[in-house]
Amino acid sequence: MRAPLTAALLAAALLSGCGGDEETSSYRAPAATPTAEAAPEATPTATPAGTPEATATPTATPSPASPEDQPGGAGDEEAIRVPVQFTVDGEGITPPQVSVPAFLALELIVSNDLPEPVTVRLDGTEPLTVGPGETSRARLEGRRPGSYRIDAGASGEALLVTGVEPGP
Repeated sequence: MRAPLTAALLAAALLSGCGGDEETSSYRAPAATPTAEAAPEATPTATPAGTPEATATPTATPSPASPEDQPGGAGDEEAIRVPVQFTVDGEGITPPQVSVPAFLALELIVSNDLPEPVTVRLDGTEPLTVGPGETSRARLEGRRPGSYRIDAGASGEALLVTGVEPGP
């Protein structure tokens, strides 16, 4: 009587773990990769006298680099910078006006097509000196909505207008 009861309990246990659930999952846990700490250490074995002793040296498996450690990975983000580009030449500074959204960081880009250096000043910032035939850049904080004068000395002035909506 014991054998049929045991067989019935065993069959019930097997059936309770099978089927009945309509969902199937194809997820498989990734295989564990060994780390340097988990690597077994080699133990030297006794060698006869007069024979050079060979020992195994465990090598550490480099762990995968995190996104922080890779170029362009997480943490390398920079704030969006809106380009504000001007050219200084024999006819003055062009364009006469540039409009950008308010509060976004700016990148002032000045190209000098003159044979001598030019110094450009944006209200509230350090002057930017650009050598002959060169292009210089300055990273600036965003500005509140308004108009800001850009002075290029003898080459004239331009206007930076902030607070406009981007788009056509």
